[in-house]
Amino acid sequence: MDNRKTLLIASFLTLVAAGMGFATRGAAGPAWAAMGIDSGNFGMIMGYGFLGFGFVIFFGGIIVEYLGYKKLLLISVVLHFISAIMILAAPSMYDGWVENSPAEATNNLISLLKYSVLLFSICAGLYEAVINPLVGQLYPENQTHYLNILHAGWPGGIIIGGVLAACFQNETAWIAEIDWQYALSSYSLVLVGLTFIILKQQFPDTVASKSNASFGVLFSCFLSIPFLVLIVAHALIGYMELGVDSWQTRLMERLVENSVTVLIYTSLLMFVLRFFAGPIVHRINPIGLLLISSFFAIIGLRWLGSEIESVYIIFAAATVYSLGKAFLWPTMLAIAGERYPQSGAIAMSTLGAAGMISVGFIGGAMIGAQQSRAMSESLQKTNPAVLARYKGDDASFLGFDYGTVNPAMQQAAMDYHGASDDAKRAETLATVVSAANEAGVQEDVGSTIAADSAAVTAAFNTGGRAALSKTAMIPIGMAICFLGLLVYYKSIGGYKVLTLDDNGGGGNGGEDESDSDDATDDGDPLAVTTVEEGAEECCGGDEAKEGDGGG
Repeated sequence: MDNRKTLLIASFLTLVAAGMGFATRGAAGPAWAAMGIDSGNFGMIMGYGFLGFGFVIFFGGIIVEYLGYKKLLLISVVLHFISAIMILAAPSMYDGWVENSPAEATNNLISLLKYSVLLFSICAGLYEAVINPLVGQLYPENQTHYLNILHAGWPGGIIIGGVLAACFQNETAWIAEIDWQYALSSYSLVLVGLTFIILKQQFPDTVASKSNASFGVLFSCFLSIPFLVLIVAHALIGYMELGVDSWQTRLMERLVENSVTVLIYTSLLMFVLRFFAGPIVHRINPIGLLLISSFFAIIGLRWLGSEIESVYIIFAAATVYSLGKAFLWPTMLAIAGERYPQSGAIAMSTLGAAGMISVGFIGGAMIGAQQSRAMSESLQKTNPAVLARYKGDDASFLGFDYGTVNPAMQQAAMDYHGASDDAKRAETLATVVSAANEAGVQEDVGSTIAADSAAVTAAFNTGGRAALSKTAMIPIGMAICFLGLLVYYKSIGGYKVLTLDDNGGGGNGGEDESDSDDATDDGDPLAVTTVEEGAEECCGGDEAKEGDGGG
C-alpha cells in the first residue's frame, strides 16, 4: 500500500500513548502511598495495567479479523479517553470519601484506580491486536525488523512519560511538582493526533477477509508444539520485562535521585536498539537472538539485585539488563508471524495475551510481595523495634505470605530521611505522626524519627534488591525454552520463514513437518509454501524474501 509508512506511524503512536501512561503510572507510587496504598496494592494496580490487555488481545485477534483494523482502532481510542477521565476524577472523589472514613477512602481509591488502569490495559490490548498483524501484513518481507521498529514506540512513550514524571511528578521534580492525575492522563494528547490520522487513512483488509481458508485454519497454530513452547516463553517475558519495568522506578526510589531516570535510560536504550534488530537477525536467527537476550537479562537482573550503592554501577547494570530485554517482545511476535502466517492475528495475539496475563495475574503483584517480605524481614533482623512501630497488616499472594510496613508511615519516613531542609522534615514528621495515630500506634514516633527513617529506608532498598534478584530466575526459564527451540529447528534443517500459498491457503498445523524444502501445496488448506519456493505474501503485495538463520 502507498500509505504503509503512515499506517506504521499511526501504529507507532498507539504504543507511545501506552508507554506514556505506563511510565507516569509507575512514578505515582509516592503520591499513592501518601493516600494509604501499600506496596502489595501498588503492584496489584500496576498488574491491572496488563491484565485486561492479556484477555482482550486474544479475543481482539479474533475480532480484528472480521471487524477490520480501522473500526477497532477507533473504538480503542474512545475507551482510552474514558480511562483518562477516570484518572482525572480520582483525587476529587478521594477527597469526598476521606471525610467519612480514611480507610474506606483508600479502598475506594484502589478500586477506582484498578478499573481505570484495567480499561487502559483493555485499550492497549485492542491496539496490539490491530497493529501487530497490520505491520506484519504491510511489511511481509522483513517482519522482525519492522515489528521491532513498531515496538520502539513503547520505550519511546516511556521516555516521554518518564521525562514528564521527572519534571513534574513527586517532590524530586526537576521543574515543579504538579498533581499526579495530570501527568497520568497526559497520554490523551497523543490520542488527539492519532484520531485524526486514523480517520483520514485507508486500511488494508485482514488476512481472514482476503483468504479463502476456513475459520479453523486461523487456530491451527495451537496444533504445533513449538508454538506452545513460544506461549510459555512469552508468559515469562511478560512477567520479567513488564513486571520489572512496573517496579523499577519505585524500587530505585532511594538509590537514585529522581529514580524515573533509570527507566528513561533503559527505555532509551531499547528505543535505539530496536531499530537495529534487522541487521542482527541477518547474522543470527531470531531464536538465537532471543537466547542471547535471555543471558543478558539474567546477568543484568542479578547485578541490579546486588549490594551496589554507586549510581554509575546501577546504570551499568541497567545497561546490561536493557540489552537483555530490548528485542524479546517484538522478535517473539515476528516469529509468530513468520512461522504461522495462516493464523493471521491469532498467533501474535496469543503470545501477547500470554505475556500480559502473566504479569497481570502474577508478575506485578509477586514482585511487590517479594519486596514487602524482604523489607519486613530486614527490619525484623536489624531493627525489630522499628518494625513494631511501623508494621502493617500481614498479607498473602498465591500462597506467598509476607509482612507489610504501613505504607503512609513508610513513605513519610523515607521522605523525612531524604529531606534537604528543616521545613520539609517538619512537614514529613507531621505526616508520620498523623499516620501513626490513624494506625493506632501507641509510641511517640516523633521522638525516634531520625533513626527510624534511616532504618526504614535501608530496609526498603534491601527489599527492592531482593525482588530484582529473585526475578532473575524468570529469564533462566526463558533461556531453557529458547535453547530447546534452537535445537528443534536445527534438527529440521534450520529456522525458515513460511508464507501463505498463492491460493491464500493456510499454514502449518502440526509439528512443523512442512519446514522441509520439499513441502508442496496439494490442495490441503493447511499446506504451506516455503519462502524459497518464491510464494507471494497474499496480504502485503510485496515479494517475500528468504529469512536468514540456519539454526
